[in-house]
Amino acid sequence: MGYLASKLLSLVLAGGVALPAWAAPPRSGEDPNRLVKLYCCEVDGQKTCGDTLPPQCQKRAYKELNSLGVAREVGPPLTPEQQAQKVRDEQRRKEEEAAQKEQARKDTALLNTYSSEKDIDLIRSRNEQEMQGQIKQSENKVADAQKHLKRLQDEMEFYKHRPAPSELGKNIRDAEYDLRLQKELLERKNQELQQIRSKYDQDKRRYIELTRARAANPAGLHPALVHPAPPPAVERPR
Repeated sequence: MGYLASKLLSLVLAGGVALPAWAAPPRSGEDPNRLVKLYCCEVDGQKTCGDTLPPQCQKRAYKELNSLGVAREVGPPLTPEQQAQKVRDEQRRKEEEAAQKEQARKDTALLNTYSSEKDIDLIRSRNEQEMQGQIKQSENKVADAQKHLKRLQDEMEFYKHRPAPSELGKNIRDAEYDLRLQKELLERKNQELQQIRSKYDQDKRRYIELTRARAANPAGLHPALVHPAPPPAVERPR
């Protein structure tokens, strides 16, 4: 142990863990600017210290002290369960930070996209009309596919008591497949219409929240400064 560490240890043992700032004279050849560290822990009620972490301290809490009087508490090593929980907490923290950044990005894009609530209503109406036009086209295709299948099925009725042409059976299967496909497409279009309505409902609600908050706090002040708490009541002397 070097001179500075020895001096530091004597102060620790003599005066506990609180250290004054001091500057001990270095020994010949020792760097006067080197910051000496000392590691101390309690083992069975006895203080154990060293200029490197003693083996007895490696599985328990200890204090790291230096010659400037600065002390740092170091907790005991985490158990496997605590380490796993720490990883989960860190992952949750990162996810929350990412969600907050994503929300901030969406809010900025929302405010940059629309200049008023009327803009949202106008764009919503335009997109709804476009999707309703596509739905109408899909409905017509479903109706055409149903008519085509019905014609083929009616034609098959002529072959109740005799073998039907193989081509007719194939045409019916193709028509059934086409009808099923058109119905699925129509269902997706209706779902997209509901998604459009839901999106613009959410956009409008969030836009109102953001613009009202900005109007109430144009300078971006802390909420406590915008709506300060009332002053405490002063009791007047009687």
